[in-house]
Amino acid sequence: MTLSSRTIQVKGRSTEVLTAGQEEPLVFLHGGGIVEGFDCFAPLAGRFTVTAPLLPGYGGTELDPPLAGCERVVENVRDVLDVLGIERTVLVGHSIGGWLAATFAARFPRRVTELVLAAPFGMDVPEHPLPDMMAMSPAERLGALTNDQSIWEGRLPTGPDPAFEAARAREGQSLMRFLPGTHDPGLPGILSSISAPTLLLWGEDDKTIPAGHADAWHKALPHASVKMFPATGHLLFHERPDALAAIVEFVESSRA
Repeated sequence: MTLSSRTIQVKGRSTEVLTAGQEEPLVFLHGGGIVEGFDCFAPLAGRFTVTAPLLPGYGGTELDPPLAGCERVVENVRDVLDVLGIERTVLVGHSIGGWLAATFAARFPRRVTELVLAAPFGMDVPEHPLPDMMAMSPAERLGALTNDQSIWEGRLPTGPDPAFEAARAREGQSLMRFLPGTHDPGLPGILSSISAPTLLLWGEDDKTIPAGHADAWHKALPHASVKMFPATGHLLFHERPDALAAIVEFVESSRA
């Protein structure tokens, strides 16, 4: 099974949404890049209706009008869910999407049944600094994102590809509009207000957002558990199918 694409209008913005399944909703908020695709989430469609809205500037979602700051992006996520008729959902976020998911759960607590944060961005952990991805070569960036380089097979151009480069440039424009820098100074102050049961997932060999950040998140979240994955990089859902099983187990156990 693959996730199917459709376009919806959200306050005048054409927005691409990927979906699969016919069960209770699970919404996935993606990270700063989407080259790796979303098909790894298809196995969850047997338990949930998986919905992955693409952020402004990503895929078929229009970049403009601008959304400046995390709060505006989170409000846009709320507006997308309103259009889709999703009142309450299991909310999963990866990397930058984890930061957005945590902020959403703090801002709109009644709309999140369970929260899953996979290697989320946003905390300031000086002893585990983030790498300067922009200073890396393209090959170095790919290596920093995952231990499994087969993930990129068939997803990267073998020569000049203006459309591919334009898509990546739009994603970069979008990030520059709402990222606060290397971390979100206001994040620790809102995490303590999250009421949803929360699961943190992290690859122990994450070179993009080091696993040393997991402890800071765990201490800041009032209702969180942590599951670490040995020999796993940043794209843990693509590297480890059992990370998806961990989501199902977490949701079932939190309701038992």
